[in-house]
Amino acid sequence: MDSACGKRIYVDMDDVLSRTTDTYAQIVAQEFGKQALFEDLVSFDLKKSFGLTDKEFHHFFDLVHQPEVLLSYEPVEGSLSVLSRWAEQGHHIDIVTGRPFSAREASLAWLDAYKVPYAAFTMVDKYNRTANVRSTVITKDQLMHRRYDMAVEDSREMAIFLADRLTVPVILYDRPWNAQFLDHKNIRRVCSWQEITLSPHTCRHNPG
Repeated sequence: MDSACGKRIYVDMDDVLSRTTDTYAQIVAQEFGKQALFEDLVSFDLKKSFGLTDKEFHHFFDLVHQPEVLLSYEPVEGSLSVLSRWAEQGHHIDIVTGRPFSAREASLAWLDAYKVPYAAFTMVDKYNRTANVRSTVITKDQLMHRRYDMAVEDSREMAIFLADRLTVPVILYDRPWNAQFLDHKNIRRVCSWQEITLSPHTCRHNPG
């Protein structure tokens, strides 16, 4: 495929590329003595899902974004082989994350350690964290000025935002917190990377 006609693809990091939340239950059990199964995490609000107090949640949030913890996550099964194939086909892969700015260096180190093919790394203030105000973290309004041919997300809220505001086809990676029925013409749910396919032979723009 001609790289000039390669698609520009938005790929979320946590729970789409990196196995993140399925490691949290063990951390919460160790730190707070609270038990929760991955399949029970039906709310995107982890404070609510784990039954944490404000103080516990702030400690938990800081802990799971420490470099040694971020670097310990494994890739989501099948993700690396699919991204490698897309890169070989000339597609432009943009890793997009809502992680806090403090996680930037560890996130880049993780991508390097697993040899993740990507053309751009973008930090977005997806969840209105005021501490995220940095020149290298863009707002969702700024994200709207970008054009993607496809997006892969696990956040229901972000999937709807991308589908509605950017009018981009969204692949919603099935997770307990997004299991609520969602009927949207621009959003398709998948349970594995093997189910994700690119529509053939189309190209909306040159992803320069």
